[in-house]
Amino acid sequence: MEDEKRIILCIPGPWEDRSAFVRAVAEASMPSADYVAAGMIVMHGPSKAAFEFDFCDRDEDMTRAFAGAGLANKLGKDVIDKIGSHKSVVYLLSRALQTKETSISIAKAAAHLIQAGGLGVKVETAGKAFSADQWLEETNGGFVEIYGLMVLDSVSDGTTTYSCGMRNLGLWDSIVSGDEFQSAVKLLRGFNMYQLYESPSFWPVRRLDWKQAHRDIV
Repeated sequence: MEDEKRIILCIPGPWEDRSAFVRAVAEASMPSADYVAAGMIVMHGPSKAAFEFDFCDRDEDMTRAFAGAGLANKLGKDVIDKIGSHKSVVYLLSRALQTKETSISIAKAAAHLIQAGGLGVKVETAGKAFSADQWLEETNGGFVEIYGLMVLDSVSDGTTTYSCGMRNLGLWDSIVSGDEFQSAVKLLRGFNMYQLYESPSFWPVRRLDWKQAHRDIV
């Protein structure tokens, strides 16, 4: 499967080697054994959801990557320093089609890897990073606000503002031009969440007036 059709999560951790990672996943699952890691797969037993994983050595660029991707979540120096202490990196990759349900499932799997020692999560397919505590807080309840985990909607080049990561939910990203940054972010967020939770049908157009669309929506 091509990477652009996957959800990819990066999880640095303290694991000395692949065997240590597999053991940590099993120990964090006790006594229920909900999650297991074997071969190249992390599987959630009750749901049969399976995710590929790549186990990699320490990455010297990981601190810088988390610092940049963590700006939206205001990751502090203590979090970045903890990321800097990692000994290995696990990349968790979806196998199923990108949908809201797949995103929720892989988000919960990443939460389990945090419980197994993971130090944080960077959503490679959105450019957004979280501390371990932030990720657990967003995934521990019965309702997972998956938009906030999987989408970065405040990317700007100075003239346009756009979102990145809607593909993780099986949807198109959006872009706003000619609007002040905060207003554009609010518009993007409202429109994208409308796509996610209302599942509207759109007809092909050459150019869409996003402000008018937002007024029509609300």
